[in-house]
Amino acid sequence: MAEVEAALVLFEDLTSKDRRACLELLIRIFGNVVKNPDEPKYRRLKISNRTFREEVWCHECGRAVMQAAGWEVIGETVQLPAYIDLTMPLDILLSNRIVKPDESEWNSATKVIVPNAGKVREEELRKKALIEKEKEMAALKKEMAERKAIAERIRREHRNDMEERRVNRPSIAVPKGEGGLAKMSDMKPKGGG
Repeated sequence: MAEVEAALVLFEDLTSKDRRACLELLIRIFGNVVKNPDEPKYRRLKISNRTFREEVWCHECGRAVMQAAGWEVIGETVQLPAYIDLTMPLDILLSNRIVKPDESEWNSATKVIVPNAGKVREEELRKKALIEKEKEMAALKKEMAERKAIAERIRREHRNDMEERRVNRPSIAVPKGEGGLAKMSDMKPKGGG
């Protein structure tokens, strides 16, 4: 099976998309033969089949892998003799199944970046802390509003009290003596505060 492994080296000439498509179809073809070894329809492929032709046969590496595994070109078909077992070539294909795209082929719309577990945890903690901070700020704003309302109520009561004193109980200063000039200390309140 060294021939199959050698043929897989040729896959490096393909784009990752073509490489993936070719490998997946080869795996499906070889898998069908392994699952149904006595079924002749899986051992005979038409080269004119559009999917087979476009994804495997048009690539030199696809043809090389199939021929290295024992497939033979007979007329317009590719056939696998009944005595050939594809279990080992299938295992080799499966072990080379992972195809990563080249950086030049990355499309930002379909690019998937696997997040770092540490960064994910850090982001979760940051979001949790932000939520806690928002709750604290809401509680603080509520408390400040309550304090402001209490202070405003106290001021209003004080103003009302002062107004009531001015209207209902005015302070009148009356001199203590017989009249004339008096000092401030001589004044005494009458009926007021």
